[in-house]
Amino acid sequence: MSTSISAASLQPEQWTTSANEAVKLFVTDATGAINFSPTFTYPIFGDAETIYGYKDLVIFLCFDHFTFKPFFNVKYSAKLDDPDIVDLEQVLRKFLPESAIYKDESKWADSIQEEKEAGYTIPGELIDSFEKDDSAYEIYKINVKDASGLELHKRLQILVLLFIEAGSYIDTSDELWDLYVLYNKDSSSIVGFATAYNYWKYPGSVKFDDNKREIRKKISQFIILPIYQGKGLGGALYSHLFDVWHKDEEVVEVVVEDPNESFDDMRDRADLSRLNKVLEFSKVTPKVESSWVEETRKSLKLEKRQFSRLLELILLYKLKHSNEVTKKDVRLFIKKRLYNKNKEGLSALDENTKKDKLQTAYEALEDDYYRILGDLRLSIKRAGDNQNNGNSKKAKVA
Repeated sequence: MSTSISAASLQPEQWTTSANEAVKLFVTDATGAINFSPTFTYPIFGDAETIYGYKDLVIFLCFDHFTFKPFFNVKYSAKLDDPDIVDLEQVLRKFLPESAIYKDESKWADSIQEEKEAGYTIPGELIDSFEKDDSAYEIYKINVKDASGLELHKRLQILVLLFIEAGSYIDTSDELWDLYVLYNKDSSSIVGFATAYNYWKYPGSVKFDDNKREIRKKISQFIILPIYQGKGLGGALYSHLFDVWHKDEEVVEVVVEDPNESFDDMRDRADLSRLNKVLEFSKVTPKVESSWVEETRKSLKLEKRQFSRLLELILLYKLKHSNEVTKKDVRLFIKKRLYNKNKEGLSALDENTKKDKLQTAYEALEDDYYRILGDLRLSIKRAGDNQNNGNSKKAKVA
């Protein structure tokens, strides 16, 4: 039970709590609750990620595994008697849907049961499914223009603030946004979700006159709940979404908005695994023609930066696992791109300094590429080998 205490006689540090430590997240089902912690809380509690005025503060934020309906509660042993102390219930309500239940856990459980008894279903279109590690998964495209689809989005969106640096809510009134949700079919549990924006691209006068659209899909937000991470589900969701978009004639390119390092790693490995099935790696050489690169990139619907990375990764893999390329040729191929990318800054340097800078950049990139490749196996073999490395071990995706 809280007590009212005058702030004047107390030290401020005794009443300051780390918001990241105070917030306890749970996903609950019939068997219990799984706890995890946020990565960020500054969008809710300020840049310092601290909460002032409470002692022994704990903020519970719970979600049902299927409907994701939220429940939250705030507990503390004492609160300062100061009008400037924030009301945590009011703060959290700004970021949660109106359906969120405060304090009354029984009411929350009853409301979830009522939703299910009323025939709650996933408010979207099943666009793909797959099996992984003896579990079945489904990907739904959620219609946020529909009331039930919009409600699910409102229940999910606080995770964007808690797990994506500089994350913000999307404008659901903009019809160019899409929401995709990954479910574990066996446990009827939400595993993760992604949002993508459909940028219209002018297709040229002929296609425009024929009412043909061209779209660039930009992945904006991508989350696998921490309790489901480490199982390759991020790579699986990304790959299956990419496959769906690749089959869509209107989609001409798939890009990603400001990916962090972990997403870049996952994306690189997932793209390499996909290319392993559709691209003749024998054509990827340091002497490859720019016309082939551009034509192939467009057919794969990859952005230029990403396809360049993939070609360089494939060449370094070849360097390590085959005798098709030489170290010098691969190094010069990669340095050429590095030089063109940094041409303006390098042009002011003398020749020796320029060479040193390029070599340092190349070595750092080479180390990073080999880290990304890890134990990935691609369909490349040494001349004279009888066994294809790609068949000896399935490719692993982060």
